[in-house]
Amino acid sequence: MIKFSIQFHISLFGKDWRMRKSKDNGQDFVQVATQTIDSLTDIRAKSTLDNYRTALSSFNAYLGKPIALQAISSLVLEGYQRWLTEKGISQNTISCYMRSLRSLIGKMQPEADVHKLFGGVFTGKERTEKRALPVEDICRLQRLTLPPKSPLAFSRDLFLFSFYALGMPFVDMACLRKSQISNGYIVYHRHKTGQRISIKIEPQMTEIICRYQLPDDPYVFPILNATATNALGTEYETARARYNRHLYQLGKIAQTQRKLTSYVARHSWATAAYHANISLSVISRALGHTSPNTTQTYLQAVDDQRIDAANNKVLQQVHSKTLSSAEEKVLECSPGKNSLI
Repeated sequence: MIKFSIQFHISLFGKDWRMRKSKDNGQDFVQVATQTIDSLTDIRAKSTLDNYRTALSSFNAYLGKPIALQAISSLVLEGYQRWLTEKGISQNTISCYMRSLRSLIGKMQPEADVHKLFGGVFTGKERTEKRALPVEDICRLQRLTLPPKSPLAFSRDLFLFSFYALGMPFVDMACLRKSQISNGYIVYHRHKTGQRISIKIEPQMTEIICRYQLPDDPYVFPILNATATNALGTEYETARARYNRHLYQLGKIAQTQRKLTSYVARHSWATAAYHANISLSVISRALGHTSPNTTQTYLQAVDDQRIDAANNKVLQQVHSKTLSSAEEKVLECSPGKNSLI
């Protein structure tokens, strides 16, 4: 008698897609991705590895449960993009996360068509609107009367400290340690670029530092748990999201001209320095940029304004000379149906 063995394989890839396991790889995606990043430590720039880790941490927060590498699909990535958008993450940040994940998956699965896999999500670059606050808005934030050490007061002080400290990014404030303060200076390396930054501590900065110091906490500010093993993990993502929510509320209260986010203080310092005629090379070094071209994107809106002002100045000179000319012929024009105005 011949026996037949019939096997049915049912793939449940609906609500339970996060729990799907691969036949070829028992490890979940995050574990394999972490191992891949670790293997690239000696051959990739620190900033690239940090981008990988930040994107992976965010993606893991979205997943919530293990998922096999082979289960990463376009639908999963599109769902992740919607999740980021609902959290208020900017398009350019979403693009940065997606491009990091695309590059990472390409290294994990060289045979995969990663461009097709990521075809339904945003991986481009959106020109950002002007983020800088005028100095008047910075002063308005300083004058706000808020309950001492309340969440809003803490977020306001972090924003001001970022502005005072050459536009220090939130990630660097969160990871700033007391050991990095010595002889009246803060000396640290930017998480994104690895660039060494040295900042002279001004009185306004000292006041904020002293206000939130905890004796047994190695960090300057109580943003991350002192026992956290991964400063850029889920705890950091939660803290940054909370910080941005509080900044949004503060912007409403202070009636600032721009929506407040964690990056606005950085853009505001760069713009204020530019208006003070600080050279582009000095601003670039203060911000820890590896190229002045990066700094120029911060100041593009400022340059546009200067071009407008320059054009207005030129036209006024022409107009004044025309009026002083003896051969001038005055032409009066009233707006009518053929007017372009």
